[in-house]
Amino acid sequence: MNTHTFSLQRITVVFLIGLSLLAFAVPVFAQTTDQARAKLEGELQELEKEIKAQELQLTQQKQQTGSIKRDLDIIRGEISQKRLEIEKKQKVINNLSSTIREKDSTIRDLTNELDREKSSLARVLRNMNMLSSRSFVEFLWSDESLSTMFADLDTYETIQNSLQESFGTIEILKVQTRSEKEELEDKKDQEANVKYALEVDKKQVEVKESEKNVLHQVSVTQEKNYEQVLADKKQQYDEIKTALFSLRGTSGGALQFGEAYNLAKQAGSKTGVDPAFILAILKQETNFGANMGTCNRPGDTRTWRTIMPGPNDNSWRDDQTIFQGIAKTLGLNPDGQPLSCPLGSGGWGGAMGISQFIPATWASYAGFDKQGNYNASNDRIRRVLGSGIISNPWNNLHGVTATSLYMQDLGAAVGTYTAEREAACKYYSGRGCSDPRVKNAFYGNSVMQHKIGIQANIDILEAGY
Repeated sequence: MNTHTFSLQRITVVFLIGLSLLAFAVPVFAQTTDQARAKLEGELQELEKEIKAQELQLTQQKQQTGSIKRDLDIIRGEISQKRLEIEKKQKVINNLSSTIREKDSTIRDLTNELDREKSSLARVLRNMNMLSSRSFVEFLWSDESLSTMFADLDTYETIQNSLQESFGTIEILKVQTRSEKEELEDKKDQEANVKYALEVDKKQVEVKESEKNVLHQVSVTQEKNYEQVLADKKQQYDEIKTALFSLRGTSGGALQFGEAYNLAKQAGSKTGVDPAFILAILKQETNFGANMGTCNRPGDTRTWRTIMPGPNDNSWRDDQTIFQGIAKTLGLNPDGQPLSCPLGSGGWGGAMGISQFIPATWASYAGFDKQGNYNASNDRIRRVLGSGIISNPWNNLHGVTATSLYMQDLGAAVGTYTAEREAACKYYSGRGCSDPRVKNAFYGNSVMQHKIGIQANIDILEAGY
């Protein structure tokens, strides 16, 4: 047998051995990981039992007659419960972090295996090409025997079979890698959701610790009037409820927080979107939109005719035509209805009402077509509220409901941190938070931070002091 044939057969044998090793490969740390996961699941089950026991104790305490001791016991119980939940969430995060590391390692292994498989395939293809390129005439002029020629043919057939197996292996590796990457992204989303929930829990513990310290001080002195403590709570409740939720573009320029919450709660009950998230979006828009509702007022020089794109402007939308149709249908004078001014950095203005919808976007939720004609059967806001009246962007409930519907369409009704953050980014720019073409993650992050503070105020309102 010549050197070329021997080398080719050796490559083939090595190649097939590589395939065999791949077929029987197993994760090195699988057993250890399974044991750790089983231990963690046992710990989580114990925590669940403790949390349920704490909930039962809290229920019993709240049924007792009001007193300093009773309220202190309740607050201590709530803190203990939250700390148990924090401990549980931390364990879940640790488990997810471990799984993420495993997935990263698996993806690296699969990628390396895929690279090795492709390199091996390339070598076999080169040798196969060398063998197949030899013509029958070249063989006749060579010193090789007939048996050598048939040995080469056997090797050629073996290589072809190996190639088929290699192609199949590469395809399997690609599918496995894709599946592992999808699972990795899912685990990262889960981790982000739990981390956000953990942050919320820690914030609630801070609030409860503050309440506990106040009551403990009263308990120590025994002299301060307990009714005064309750009065302080009532005052805090009233201050939050009546705090102005600044919203330019509304008829009064602002809403009381309690009223804004009721609107968001009513809209959220129809769409499944968290009221705190709806208010966080409105707060973000208010803080960013210093020019909201400051154009097109009576006597303004900047009117809807100049701040909105029209049929003759170089824009994808004709807001002027739709705006006139909205005003006509609602029986309003288009001159004098407050609209947002263009931003100082450029662009168009003309956003309407509490939620600051541009006419083209409002039309898609309120039943208007591109010519400004109204169709009640296409009015989603009217339908979801069962109001029986034409949806009006300057009606606060209609505006907040439109925002809630919009957030629902963007996936926020799922209710997780990642779903809400992604919806916020899309609300801002039309693209997700991780889209490399835009840098909009700051908006989603800011909205979710607003939500934590808003939820803390909502919790006080719901406590009903």
